[in-house]
Amino acid sequence: MEACPACGSRRVYRSRTRSVFERIRRQVTTKRPFRCHNCNWRGWVAEAARLVTPRQPAKASPPPPDLSAVDSALDGPAKRDG
Repeated sequence: MEACPACGSRRVYRSRTRSVFERIRRQVTTKRPFRCHNCNWRGWVAEAARLVTPRQPAKASPPPPDLSAVDSALDGPAKRDG
């Protein structure tokens, strides 16, 4: 939260929950309690960092390396011995 909605002060900080109801509300919503140092306003505001945002698409994993040359090199001496 950048500024108090009541007085516009930037001296706003997170407030503690006071009751069981507030603790439950904090767990089921993205809103958090805040308080203003200047005017003593207290209210619930959605935190920008906690808002649900679309996830970035997962990057495709690179294809596995081609190990056929290694396999043929390893199979070569075994075929000659057998």
